[in-house]
Amino acid sequence: MDVGELLQFKPLLPQKRGLDGGGEEQRRAGTELVPAAKRRAPEVERKPHSETRRDEGDGETDRLQRDRGERETRKREEEEREKIMKLVEEQGEGEAMDASAVRRMILSFEKKSLKNQEMRTKFPDNPERFMESELELHDEIQQLRAIATVPELYPLLVDLGTVQSLLGLLIHDNTDIAIGVVDLVQELTDVDTLNESEEGAEALVDALMKGQIMSLLVQTVERLNESVQEDANGVHNILGITENMIEFRPEVARVAVQQGLMPWLLKRLKVDDEEMSSVIS
Repeated sequence: MDVGELLQFKPLLPQKRGLDGGGEEQRRAGTELVPAAKRRAPEVERKPHSETRRDEGDGETDRLQRDRGERETRKREEEEREKIMKLVEEQGEGEAMDASAVRRMILSFEKKSLKNQEMRTKFPDNPERFMESELELHDEIQQLRAIATVPELYPLLVDLGTVQSLLGLLIHDNTDIAIGVVDLVQELTDVDTLNESEEGAEALVDALMKGQIMSLLVQTVERLNESVQEDANGVHNILGITENMIEFRPEVARVAVQQGLMPWLLKRLKVDDEEMSSVIS
């Protein structure tokens, strides 16, 4: 090839592919050649800030709802107990509280008391295991207050050993149980109630004195802290029991002194006198 032919030589150019002809492979190939860094990452759904805060607050809301539910449950239980007591008071003697009803109440109380003793013996260092039985026992003690409406049936409390069981609970490790028994005995020994049935009153007072109730009341009152309202109410009812029994049977006063009530009274009067002096000064 001479110089002229070289100057006239033109290389063949590749034909351009149309947009509709064979371009799909080129586009597909081009796509595969795009670097990974330049590819568009899939979008991650982001929660609005308000929703994030809402999620964080769900736990607190659930806790508040549980607390509210527990309060409402306790309130309903208290209302139900009050309704039961009201129905008992409204019913005539012998319609609601007859001997059979009293026996059923006493049996239920004794079962709950025994269960609590067993649970405390099995799990002495684990209050969570025996706390439920303690609450059930406390409720049963409250239910026994209905017996104060039928003093003529007090001999059943004595014959079935319930008086001794109650006296034993005055030294229960849980002072709430002891205070519950104090409240019950205070109602049972109400002077007006005792005067409704001489036979029932004599049987109850005899059993209480035989069980050395004054000594047990002194032990109980020494465990209470009068700065706590519930304990202060317990102290008030202990003094009420003493007053009731002395009024019904005056010789109880001598026994109370012999079993340690007077030293506690003197100590309490001394504390009151010191508190009064500090207020005056």
